[in-house]
Amino acid sequence: MLSNLIVTNQKVVLIIDQLNRERIALKFIDSLLQEQGKGAEEVKVLPIGTQFKHVANIKTLLSNNNNNNDDNNTSATITKTACNVIMPTLADLLCYHSPAHIFEFINKLRRSEDVSRIFLWASPHLLPHADSEYILAGCEYLAELILRLETDTTLSLLSRKPGGGVSNKRYSCQVSKTEFKVTPLSLESVEGKPTATTAALKQEDAVKAADPGGTFKIELDEDEVVARNALTLPYERTSDTAEGNIIYTPDADDDFDDEDPDEDLLI
Repeated sequence: MLSNLIVTNQKVVLIIDQLNRERIALKFIDSLLQEQGKGAEEVKVLPIGTQFKHVANIKTLLSNNNNNNDDNNTSATITKTACNVIMPTLADLLCYHSPAHIFEFINKLRRSEDVSRIFLWASPHLLPHADSEYILAGCEYLAELILRLETDTTLSLLSRKPGGGVSNKRYSCQVSKTEFKVTPLSLESVEGKPTATTAALKQEDAVKAADPGGTFKIELDEDEVVARNALTLPYERTSDTAEGNIIYTPDADDDFDDEDPDEDLLI
């Protein structure tokens, strides 16, 4: 299920909608949380007119914008467990807030212990701002998990792990009445054409079949060990001696004289 990939330990989830289906944003995110057993008391939907500029306490803000009419029960729930915050779509936020205030508020939610996950929906073609590309890039920088709805049947998922690792995978999707099924594209073909991942795997298998030993070999077989032991390097002596000797080979320019060089000194 798609919810198994989205509702994880990553705290900031950005959904980039390239299909302009912003009207189903809330229903889509809420269905993912319900599949993972997140009830209404664990999900907080922020209204479009929520003020971000002067937010001092995240817990107070969430309690004032709870989904239930019973404020006491909801407030008690907030103190016990962290909640999942569904923000208004990025297009709606830009109508009421500056990009700086939006980024600042997302950072406050990310640092809050009362928030377990943050969901933000962005439709690039519907952003009412001249610098929408840079704003969307800033949201991608803050996000730890980015779901990109590419077509009706394909999506991609980029995940940043706490250790610094990044994974980027593409999936085929199929919507049923009860769940949202996804299948990795590396295991199948799209429209009869093999994907890039499949082609790379086939090429790797072909290389392994052509060279089973690989391109780098550490171990030696029996014949190679015998050949190595039989090889005599230039600096090695071929004959063994009982005691150490100094062997010197004179050069052509060496001048050896048997006479005493100090004979004329009359010592």
